[in-house]
Amino acid sequence: MDPPSGHAAQLNYPIAVLGGGIAGAAAALRLAQSGMRPVWIAPRRRDTFKPGEHLSGAAIPLLKTLNSDAMLRSEVHRHAHTTYSAWGSDTLAVRNAIAQIEGAAIVLDRGAFEDALGVQAIAAGAERIKCEVTDVRVTDGHWQLDTADGCITSDFIFDATGRKAIVASKFSTRFQADKLSCQYAVFSSPERLEPIPVTLIEAEERGWWYMSVLADQRVVVNFYSDADLPGFDTAALEENAHNTKAISAYLTDYGYGTPEHSSRMSTNSSWIAPAIGAGWVGIGDASAAFDPLSSHGMTTALWSAIEAADAFVAQDRQKMQAYADNVAKGVHDYLTARTHVYRSEKRWEGSPFWARRHGAR
Repeated sequence: MDPPSGHAAQLNYPIAVLGGGIAGAAAALRLAQSGMRPVWIAPRRRDTFKPGEHLSGAAIPLLKTLNSDAMLRSEVHRHAHTTYSAWGSDTLAVRNAIAQIEGAAIVLDRGAFEDALGVQAIAAGAERIKCEVTDVRVTDGHWQLDTADGCITSDFIFDATGRKAIVASKFSTRFQADKLSCQYAVFSSPERLEPIPVTLIEAEERGWWYMSVLADQRVVVNFYSDADLPGFDTAALEENAHNTKAISAYLTDYGYGTPEHSSRMSTNSSWIAPAIGAGWVGIGDASAAFDPLSSHGMTTALWSAIEAADAFVAQDRQKMQAYADNVAKGVHDYLTARTHVYRSEKRWEGSPFWARRHGAR
């Protein structure tokens, strides 16, 4: 809990939150709501599409804790009432929100959601510095944060820098469970038909697909596989998407043609243990990053930001340790569930992607 011991440095910020995204914005907001004045250091968000995922209904109580749940009523998001899944067989199984105790998931405009959290954090009193921290070190008992604009000093750091975990990976131990990566493409809305707003998950020999209709009727298609396996080629994503069964049928039926853009990103399962140290705490993906199939990512980002911020405000060492213990338990439970879900798909047990997840190699 305590910052590194030493003398006060000139222009020292007591608390620094590093990294944009949901965890960084939520931590800055929670700290500011608690009467703190954190400096929130994160680069300006690029004005490009940011692929999201389902925000679980379990995240809504967390947003209410932050007084942020009203932003979900924005027309840029939609409730995901129906999800179809071809997992374990070619037959599409349907899951309806009426059967989900926590309520319907929400398909987010991820960029808009993060921006709204950020605006709320600044309005609550967080100071935003739009730059990227390139390195961190402890000097004379204080954190020195190197940026392109110079050095910033702080006493305590919330590391919300995602899988990069610029602080946590340097001062703790990083573990990685897989090499999962994502290729994604965004297809423009067709003019002649109004698509049914659904979400599709479809397994295949090389990995699995995720497709969802956004509130503006564009469609995002993600393909998940290990980055080192053959066939993981962004250039061939459109062709491969049209070689699927359920997803290809949907794209064809509603006239979705060439995607407006495509890209790739790392989505591996990784975690930091322990997720706390002298003068720092890891939150969001900088504490534990999960396979998108779990839909844990955004909910965990919100939970970890709130829990770590509350422990810091209370200056309660036991509460901060309990946070780290809960992160570790969550990782253990996640890995057990992940193994169970992947082993339920038995059609391609001998292929490299599935064999790795079945424990064969």
